[in-house]
Amino acid sequence: MIFKKKESNFTKISTVVFILVIVIIDVVPILLIVSNSFKPSLDIKTLPPNIIFNPTLKHFKTVLSSGNFDIYFKNSLIVATITTAISIIVGIFGAYGLWLARYSKWGRKVSDFILLGKLVPSITILIPLNMLLYSVKLNGTYVGPILAHSSVNLPFVIWLILGFIKQLPAGLYESAQLEGASTIRILVSIFVPLLLPAIGSAFILSMQYSWNELLFSLQLTSMDTYTLPVGIARSVGAVAIDWGRGCASATIAMLPIIIIGFIMQKYFIAGMTAGAIKE
Repeated sequence: MIFKKKESNFTKISTVVFILVIVIIDVVPILLIVSNSFKPSLDIKTLPPNIIFNPTLKHFKTVLSSGNFDIYFKNSLIVATITTAISIIVGIFGAYGLWLARYSKWGRKVSDFILLGKLVPSITILIPLNMLLYSVKLNGTYVGPILAHSSVNLPFVIWLILGFIKQLPAGLYESAQLEGASTIRILVSIFVPLLLPAIGSAFILSMQYSWNELLFSLQLTSMDTYTLPVGIARSVGAVAIDWGRGCASATIAMLPIIIIGFIMQKYFIAGMTAGAIKE
């Protein structure tokens, strides 16, 4: 009994320590960025960092009044919204098609390797995609990052929704067929309402990736189509780094995703856990 009690206490302490480490790793960088965005420029470079300081909105005013921050924000909104819509719509049909083909040999093989597309390094997609866009004279437009982000998002979205569909009662499809419903009608009227938690999770993850992605957005866009990550990266100069402006830009850029995450939190949790339960 004594050993079991010691083991139980050790497990609890280890769990608490592990959670604290994860929280520190995730939260501290965000707190530093937000606090630096309100600090005067001299206080940002002070070591050790000043916890108590006179807050200022100078960096936010600089970001919003000068440069092209509003253009970057608009471009990110366009790219992320279209990418998320494509990923979810195509992902729903893709997952539904694989579920319908679950008894065929090719259907099982495709569903087993669907996540391989997510594991492909981004640079391997960048080079041929850049050549393709240049050949059709679409380089530097929104098409490049939208196609690139969609190609990265789709495998995970299909895998996520497919895992959720597998948990639905198989009799739903057969019952609807007996009532005379078509395959598309069954998807739209029966499956999609039941898939809202998975769709919510896919929405958050797709939007987050597209909103924060830098490599494709930097290489496949032009001055007119730069997104927020590219605009923030431009705070890094050849001689010095404008930390105040960069932190203020990052703070503003984080707000939309944080708000969306809080609004759709219940769908995200339900969607990520439902697919892990096996019958």
